[in-house]
Amino acid sequence: MKTSRLLKIALLTTGALSIAVAAISFTTQVVENPPVTGEINAPEEVKQLFRHACYDCHSNHTQLAWYDKLPVVSGLVRKDVIAAREHLNFSEWDRLSPAQQQSALWEAYNMINSGTMPLPSYAALHSNAKVTPAELSGLRNYLNTKRVKVVPDSVKTAQARQQWEKATPVQLPVSVNGIRHMPEFRQWQVMSTTSRFDNTTMRVMFANPVAMQAIKEKKINPWPDGAVIVKVVWEKSIDVNGNIHPGKFLNIQYMVRDAKRYQDTDGWGYAKFETPALKPYGATPMTFRECSSCHRAANKTGGIFDLSTLN
Repeated sequence: MKTSRLLKIALLTTGALSIAVAAISFTTQVVENPPVTGEINAPEEVKQLFRHACYDCHSNHTQLAWYDKLPVVSGLVRKDVIAAREHLNFSEWDRLSPAQQQSALWEAYNMINSGTMPLPSYAALHSNAKVTPAELSGLRNYLNTKRVKVVPDSVKTAQARQQWEKATPVQLPVSVNGIRHMPEFRQWQVMSTTSRFDNTTMRVMFANPVAMQAIKEKKINPWPDGAVIVKVVWEKSIDVNGNIHPGKFLNIQYMVRDAKRYQDTDGWGYAKFETPALKPYGATPMTFRECSSCHRAANKTGGIFDLSTLN
């Protein structure tokens, strides 16, 4: 009699738990499935792989098992799905550029091939998420047919700068003798680097293509018109290990070759722009005569110091 009563209680408890679990599985919404904006365009066998192995986390087609909706578990599942969608969402494929799409597909292949994805803990409870060797091979074969011309970062930067300059004209600082600041010097070749111990400064010198060609051909006395030398000057900063680094920016100095225009200063036009604001140095063109008198000491190299590293 007592055993029968206990059995009845056990059956009622099991039934109540089953009903509760069923109710949870039908009523609990762990994550929302937003509208799909753009599906991946790929062969059906590739899309089928992603659907069964990836879509429950990496798409807006999330379908969860009843045990994914249990208390505590549902919170963890929600967190994982949101993080997965932020990293890669196959339902928002149109938001990625062709290069980004290619990169995402190769990342997916590498993650699956290494066993990192689907997560082993997830695949253990969701057997349909496992990817077969044949499916993985098919994905790789498909990726090998995809070729996207990737624009190098340097080209992207140059293109972005050109577009920005067209949209937002910049008023470049100009010296009193008409020499303007030339931000394009960053694309020129480094001519030499120097370090002065008397005033604790370090310098990097750039040469434009005209000047660099003259150096290579050793036609620097005199230098050809159009040659430009730029010197960027920083204070020296020494770290605890004794390594020297650029510290505070001080100025940018220019030497522009035009034998006729700058005949009063030995054929070189001089300019200096100080502080990060690039404030032009000097009140009158006569200011730069002191520069030419100093550079006459380097008459063997056409008035340019620090050419020893190129000889």
